[in-house]
Amino acid sequence: LTKLGQDHALKPLRALNSKTAKRAYITSSLILLGSLILAGIAVTAYALFYYTYIPTRGFSLPVHLQFSPSHDHHPYGLASISDQLVSAQPYDVRVIINLPRTPANRDAGNFMLDLRLLGPSGTSVLGTASGPEVLAQERRPAILTYYSPVVDHLNKGLELPWYMLGWRHEAETLDVPMMESIQFDKGWRNVPQQLRLEIQSIGRMQVYAARIVFTAKLQGLRYIMYNYRVISFITFTLIFWAVELTFMMLAWFALTTMFSSPTTQPKGEPGETSSHAVKKEEDAEADSGPDYSDSSRTFPTYGRQPPLRYTSPRVKEEEDQEAILASTDVLPLEADDEDEDADFVLDDAGRPSERDSGLGTSMESGTDRRASVRKRRSILFSSGSRDL
Repeated sequence: LTKLGQDHALKPLRALNSKTAKRAYITSSLILLGSLILAGIAVTAYALFYYTYIPTRGFSLPVHLQFSPSHDHHPYGLASISDQLVSAQPYDVRVIINLPRTPANRDAGNFMLDLRLLGPSGTSVLGTASGPEVLAQERRPAILTYYSPVVDHLNKGLELPWYMLGWRHEAETLDVPMMESIQFDKGWRNVPQQLRLEIQSIGRMQVYAARIVFTAKLQGLRYIMYNYRVISFITFTLIFWAVELTFMMLAWFALTTMFSSPTTQPKGEPGETSSHAVKKEEDAEADSGPDYSDSSRTFPTYGRQPPLRYTSPRVKEEEDQEAILASTDVLPLEADDEDEDADFVLDDAGRPSERDSGLGTSMESGTDRRASVRKRRSILFSSGSRDL
């Protein structure tokens, strides 16, 4: 009873420590570890995708203007914009220029801003380096805000403390839109690598600073990913993770199927199969052929003896059964006398003698005769008991 109770108490522990349970533990641990690793890969993949797919929302580049000692050239400046723009993405481009309110700038009136977006430098047909290709160009006018002398003096008088403290300057900043929704075709040769800004005016313009501002106009998926970052992060990370888990489970199933032991019965060796087939064919041939052991035969004898005739045991057995059924009224002792008399025959001189069963068949015939006698006796005794 105590042992039975211990068996019942330890049965759950044995189940937890069985081979099936250990295999389940190992499988669950591997799946959990693989899932965590794939989750980290999904987060990294989304971060890389976001960094690659979403362009810089907006950036500005300072332009350092070059002034010629002579007045033959207008002031201009170059700036590099490599790896900042992406193809098939609309951009708005603006020029922000800071001008002092000097008499020369006020007297210049309208002036032109010329902006060119340049591609990578190419090679001419003769093999010499050619200048960069102009991918986009735009010219826009600009002018300082006009104030009458009275208004100008009044504003300066009211803002004089600020000017004295250095919090205000006699300057004006112009924000001039240059390009709207401009986009570039795919291919590195179609994306600008640098820009050129030139200020064109009748007189020499005086400039504090100038810079170019690019603003990306996000659309579609880029707009959603940029403006709804948390929701996009959760959604796309789960999608990446689900795809990774799907392929991991398919690979796991394929490896399990490949390396697991076969459940079906293994096939035999080719030689063994062929030997069984040959044996079956031989048995079939033996069954289909005539059974010479059961057929009746006649053998020749020596001298004046009658020929020896072999009768099939089946035929003989049927004849014995018919004789037994016909002589059911004969007493057992009479049947024995008849059987004994049947074993003797008269020869040519009239002397009783035993019949020769032939060459090599005396033992077989004697055995059959004794078996027949015992069978007849058992049948007769059983019939006599029933009569009683």
